[in-house]
Amino acid sequence: MLQGIFLFQMTLFNKKYGKSLYIDFLPFLKLSLLIILVAHIVVIASTEDNNIKLKALLEKNHYPLSNVAVFIKNIEKDSILAALNADEPFNPASVSKLTTAAMAYEKLGCGYTFKTRVYIDGTYNQDSGVCNGNLYIKGGGDPLFVIERIWNFVRHLYVFYGLRCVRGNIILDDSFFDTVSIGPCFMDDSMAANPYAAPVGALCANFNIIELCVRPGVKDGPVKAEMFPNLPNVGLSIKARTVAGKASGVYVESEQCGPGKTKMILAGSMSVDAEPHVILRKVHQTWDHFGNILKMLLDENKITVRGKILRGIMPETAKAGKPLYTWESPPLREIVTDMMKYSTNMSAEMLFKTFSGLRDSGNGSWEKSSLMVQEWWKEKGLPGNPVIKNGSGMGDCNRYTALQIGALLEYAWNQKTFLPEYLNAFPVSGIDGTIRSRFRNSRLKGYIRGKTGTLNEFGVYSMAGYALLPKSNYIFVILFNKMNSKYPYQHWEMQQKILEMLLPE
Repeated sequence: MLQGIFLFQMTLFNKKYGKSLYIDFLPFLKLSLLIILVAHIVVIASTEDNNIKLKALLEKNHYPLSNVAVFIKNIEKDSILAALNADEPFNPASVSKLTTAAMAYEKLGCGYTFKTRVYIDGTYNQDSGVCNGNLYIKGGGDPLFVIERIWNFVRHLYVFYGLRCVRGNIILDDSFFDTVSIGPCFMDDSMAANPYAAPVGALCANFNIIELCVRPGVKDGPVKAEMFPNLPNVGLSIKARTVAGKASGVYVESEQCGPGKTKMILAGSMSVDAEPHVILRKVHQTWDHFGNILKMLLDENKITVRGKILRGIMPETAKAGKPLYTWESPPLREIVTDMMKYSTNMSAEMLFKTFSGLRDSGNGSWEKSSLMVQEWWKEKGLPGNPVIKNGSGMGDCNRYTALQIGALLEYAWNQKTFLPEYLNAFPVSGIDGTIRSRFRNSRLKGYIRGKTGTLNEFGVYSMAGYALLPKSNYIFVILFNKMNSKYPYQHWEMQQKILEMLLPE
């Protein structure tokens, strides 16, 4: 049978001897097949050995195997080092941002900028700087419209366009997104005041958070606190006390207390010798928070507004004209890098809603963007059907298998149009981002590009990314679900141990 299939003859005409030579390639083919078979057996044996070592490590440290998924692959050799529960769906937490980043780079481009446009519905006298009518600000979903940039935005209106007075209203148009500001699975009570669960809108300021600068007062007196920015729509109640002995620590509750208003409550105790520090808390408004910051900066730059700052839709009469001014965000590569390095949920969700906002020229929503991401996933030939309800991984919504995350990482590895930016956005072990304090004394310091995910409420501790080692490159996915959330550092250390054990020197 083999003779019939594999007996190849090469006829070579030998001019010197005037005859043909016949070479039988069957022995060479048999040897090649044997080498391939042996190599395949060695790879399988190596994977099984690694799986045995992985299970032993987890069991020794009392990790339920069913709550762990691991997938590690050598990209260049296309060989799997280890796979445990790799086909089981897990909550990946912020590892979900890997999909958001990849799709954003591919759909929008690394140099994409978010635009905030200023229109005038009425007349504008450039000599006097007076707007006779309403001034419209059309939001484009800029995630990095922080107070310093809004100050520049206002200053440009004053210096370059001569704006001095608006005799009508300032209308904030945030219709690029729908009016739903709280993402799927963001409703857990433990997230009520946390800055990582801030509301989302197409016209937001400062990540929708307030900084509280807290320091001790006199003994037995109230703790001192200042808000930045200090706005009329955000109130502060200080109940925390300064104590001479051991303090319980201070904490801040944030609650909505009427239309457009947020109240901060500072409670607990602080030692008289404690160092000042900053606490971040979310506000519960979007466009109106932007409007209050805008009004403060307009006043500082001596631009007067006769009317009010309101929410509304820009009329066709204003759209027909050229924008007075267009503000552009930093390029997408900077926004994604910030999102990935520091796991910024608000940026992820604004990118996520931008997908459908751009496609539909407004009214971007979580539901529509979720369908778009699922379609993109299938178009790229990525495996299975992960559950992707939001772009940040917040809450108990999203579900991926370790194999699916590994396939996404491998897909991105082969995309030359955005791979450099994608890799650069990852936190680097022992160097920066969310893993700057990890791997510091490890041989893997500086070699791991890892996106982390943590949800203490659900016992989720994840990390996925690339190991760029001197001799080869690897993708890795480590997912822990339903773990004891009392000691999160323990799970981070276990992730490091897994990589140190399985990745070659």
